Amino acid sequence: YVAAWEVSTTVTSDLPVVAERAVYGGNRTWAHDSIGVTAPSTAWYLAEGCTQGGFETWVLVQNPGDEPAAVAIDFQTATGAVAGPRETVPARSRRTYEVGKYVAAWEVSTTVTSDLPVVAERAVYGGNRTWAHDSIGHPH
Repeated sequence: YVAAWEVSTTVTSDLPVVAERAVYGGNRTWAHDSIGVTAPSTAWYLAEGCTQGGFETWVLVQNPGDEPAAVAIDFQTATGAVAGPRETVPARSRRTYEVGKYVAAWEVSTTVTSDLPVVAERAVYGGNRTWAHDSIGHPH
């Protein structure tokens, strides 16, 4: 249906459904999967991440709304808070942020805040991308 680097999906139904998203890479040598969220929020907490020792951490932000959203991403590390990107995410689009461009840490968590409701998730890759995992954030 879509050939693009940054894709997110909105699922609607007249009855309750469960939605999830799986990503496969490296000729299917690794994969990760996450459930969907029930609603967007103006604040998200992503509890885990690492940008050292060959780990890659990515934060993905979807704006499902009809207006551009002003998004702020901040990181918490063992040595304190680190400001991340401030960016406008266009309506009905997704942006991907490589955490390692902003912080080098074995332990990093992330807060995503926005002036309009958005959706945030975090993906981690390791072992030269031989494994991966992913999770939605916790809305606040």
